[in-house]
Amino acid sequence: MLIYYNMGVKTISVNDEVYRTLAQVKRADESFSDLIRRLLSAKGASLKDYFGALKDSKCLDGIDEHVRAVRSSAKVRG
Repeated sequence: MLIYYNMGVKTISVNDEVYRTLAQVKRADESFSDLIRRLLSAKGASLKDYFGALKDSKCLDGIDEHVRAVRSSAKVRG
């Protein structure tokens, strides 16, 4: 158990998409501060820890569109 004394509280702003992503990754027994501390201190974290974290994110649509555009503009070597 970690005990912190004289720890101040700061308010930060994140957009709704980031909040939802953090909420999906947050464990039931941890605060958002605990989550951020865990994510920042993770060394050698496995990608599977974050698998599906962006499944409902609109940024994936943009990435998919970009990949399709790059593939369609690629020239075939021959």
